[in-house]
Amino acid sequence: MTERAPRIYSRELIFVLSVVALIVMVALTAFFSRLYHKQVHTLADGWFAQGERDMQAGDISAALTDYRNALAYNPYNTRFQFFLAKALAAAGHGDEARAYLLNLLSESPGKGEVNLELARIAAHNGSIPDAVRYYQGAIYGEWDADPIETRWQIRRELCEFLLDHGLVKQATPEVIALAENSPPADSQRLKIVGEFLLRTRQWTRAQEVYRDLLAADRYDEEALAGAAKAAFELGQYSEAMDYFNRLPPTRRDAPDIAGSYDIARRILAVDPFLSGLPAKAKAQRAADDLVTAQARLQNCARQNGQSLQETPPRTDLQVFWAQLQRMQTDWSQSNLERYPERLDAAMEFVFRLENAGAASCGDPQGDDRALWLLGRSGSVVNR
Repeated sequence: MTERAPRIYSRELIFVLSVVALIVMVALTAFFSRLYHKQVHTLADGWFAQGERDMQAGDISAALTDYRNALAYNPYNTRFQFFLAKALAAAGHGDEARAYLLNLLSESPGKGEVNLELARIAAHNGSIPDAVRYYQGAIYGEWDADPIETRWQIRRELCEFLLDHGLVKQATPEVIALAENSPPADSQRLKIVGEFLLRTRQWTRAQEVYRDLLAADRYDEEALAGAAKAAFELGQYSEAMDYFNRLPPTRRDAPDIAGSYDIARRILAVDPFLSGLPAKAKAQRAADDLVTAQARLQNCARQNGQSLQETPPRTDLQVFWAQLQRMQTDWSQSNLERYPERLDAAMEFVFRLENAGAASCGDPQGDDRALWLLGRSGSVVNR
């Protein structure tokens, strides 16, 4: 039996077989790699979902562990980093949260939600310039869902932050912008805007907002109170009293209303220029106002240790006292009724007396305060 010669494989065949084997190995490696990464991402997503559930349940400590585990499996996931930063901030670890957020901001400077979290951390730390900068970044930043609503709410938060820190000047343009971006039919937002306008002393703008609200609902207590405050600060005391009187007594007695209501009531009781008053009533009020101002002058001089009888008079209080003595007859009730043209000069003198008393002895109270505010209002009520 003849022996069979050994098979000799060509180089080409060996090369082909090697290539096929390599391709199979690469394919298997890729398959198992994808399988591994899929499992890793599944684990990361699972930890992240658990973190969200723990945050909603108020368990911040557990959420921190969950988010850290999620990042351990997927360390470059910016969403995981952001939510970990939020949890860190909620847990009081502001510096660590800030580090994550600044890294995210460097990659996406226009990201609204990152700017907002940085603003809140800065606000919590009392860093006003940083808080304002990041709030502005959030307002003008990118938002995926409902950007108009989100930006309005963020600007509202900025306004509250500035006003709570007494930064009225900085808050004013933000409040104006908030007002300009408030829908005219949205009463709840207009009430928020009206309150901010009052707090920034924009009385005329506030009055317009509250008038619009009352046009829609004339019995709205919040709008009535706001309109009353605005009218009072503008020196429109009759209008203010109309709003005050439309409020329930319990609301008028509230701390934010009671003082202004009392003064407005006093002002209307001492004002001799109210329309419809007969000549006798005007003269009576002006004469009574002179008596009130005279008593204020005497009390203020006593408080300062001055004698009003000094001749010649040297201080402002002494000069006013001397003038009052000269004019008492001309400004008596009977003469004011007989010569109503003298009433203007008499009341102008009353206002000057009250201003002098305020300058020498501080802001007046009671009827003196009513006369002082009446004189400062720029125009006599309903004249």
